[in-house]
Amino acid sequence: PYQIEFRNVTFSYHKKQENLTDISFALRRGETLGIIGPTGSGKTTILNLLLRFYDADAGEILLCGKPISTIPEELLHTMFGVTFQNDFLYAGSITENIDFGRALPQERIEYAARAAQAEFIAARDGGFDALLTSRGSNLSGGQKQRLLIARALAADPEILLLDDSSSALDYKTDALLRQALAREYANTTTVIVAQRISSIAQADRILVLEDGRIAGYGTHETLLQSCPSYREIYDIQMGGDVS
Repeated sequence: PYQIEFRNVTFSYHKKQENLTDISFALRRGETLGIIGPTGSGKTTILNLLLRFYDADAGEILLCGKPISTIPEELLHTMFGVTFQNDFLYAGSITENIDFGRALPQERIEYAARAAQAEFIAARDGGFDALLTSRGSNLSGGQKQRLLIARALAADPEILLLDDSSSALDYKTDALLRQALAREYANTTTVIVAQRISSIAQADRILVLEDGRIAGYGTHETLLQSCPSYREIYDIQMGGDVS
């Protein structure tokens, strides 16, 4: 069965205007879905429904063939590694920030940090024992994002959700991150919400959202041919070049 399946899912936060309308897609274990679209198009809402922060108003969400509502919450949350845009780091060591109270082995923490391209840790006094200030204010935006991705990876989740989590990374680091995820976490099913096409061009499938509806669904190559809004984003961002 598919590991993640949305079947004709419709949802509204305030039960007035629909935030998602008739959304369907399916992912097998180890596949990657990219989600792209304008602000307010419903990208993060899909992640919120996967984590059951909210329940769909219509349609079905299945994990490994089971309705998501039948999976106990504590089990559900162990399946996911998540990085949201507004996640924060706290005053404490780098290890503590990646571990996040889970008592993970140090080698898992360091493995996740390597995959997340957080090589800057080695250059800091104290390395993984180096102290961060509240909200990680003594780090750059890109360094913060890499630590949060390491946090999401460290427990070796079945499903990885990245919500615009590499927007502060330069293109080269973002590419290295994608390569490391494909290599080191090949069995992890990944959903990437992105603003940059380069972050999702290699995904197995890409979902293009507009006003909570599917404007396109397919591979990067097929969407360039079949989805005008995707082609428009591509032309604006890449000027005709995707690495």
